[in-house]
Amino acid sequence: MTDYLSFKADLANSEVAETFDDLSYWSSMFGQLLFRHLRLAPRLTALDIGCGTGFPLLELADRLGPTCTIHGIDSWAHAVARAKVKARVRGSTNVHVAHGDAAGMPYDDSSFDLIVSNLGVNNFDAPTLVMAECRRVCKPTGRIALTTNLVGHMSEFYLSYEQALVDTGNSHLIDRLHHHQAHRATPEGLHDLFSSGGFEVTACHTETLTLRYADGSALLRAYLSRLGFLDGWRSVLRGTGQETAVFEELESRLNRISREGDGGLCLSIPAAYIEGQMRE
Repeated sequence: MTDYLSFKADLANSEVAETFDDLSYWSSMFGQLLFRHLRLAPRLTALDIGCGTGFPLLELADRLGPTCTIHGIDSWAHAVARAKVKARVRGSTNVHVAHGDAAGMPYDDSSFDLIVSNLGVNNFDAPTLVMAECRRVCKPTGRIALTTNLVGHMSEFYLSYEQALVDTGNSHLIDRLHHHQAHRATPEGLHDLFSSGGFEVTACHTETLTLRYADGSALLRAYLSRLGFLDGWRSVLRGTGQETAVFEELESRLNRISREGDGGLCLSIPAAYIEGQMRE
């Protein structure tokens, strides 16, 4: 059964934003990486780019305290509306959320002491433009800190996907699969992105996180997978008429791996925290 292939995320539906917090575990893994390394101080003006429904925006407000002012921006209108409700309910009067594009932000030059983005770089259509905007709105003494997953993301899954292509007679699609995998960031690419945006990297920390499921059936039907990853996985097979055959083989293969393992299906998530400051 490949019932999960019929799922389609409708971001124009406000109810999706109401349930988007189901993805908080995924975001929180990278948020914990962010807060392990981010230097905190009072009396800052901070910005969270790609704040979504309010994480790490509201947590950042708590960590920095009442002497700080924290802004969040996101291009998803329904998520912004939900983040505003959360800020109001929590009484976070020092939090301000805006609907807008990170490549053209509605802030004055030299506005922020600190800019953060948790997984945001994954979703920027034009990362170099976003970094140029960050330089514009960052104070000369300001800092920027990003987290992201890296190339090698879910390598166990992708090895099984590649073998499923072979086993279903679709070896000619392996290059497509590799191209899909290659869009992930690398530490070297992040350094280049910072440098091209006018920032000097002052810290870079990498570690491998783990995401666990009972088996492949659980992974493929998980809301995180369907909302965050499924469309990319399916893009490898678009126009081939092979979706059902390949995903049935993939699911079966992942289930076999989980039975052979000691703790279900374990997926490796290489992650990075990178911080920089304005370059003179």
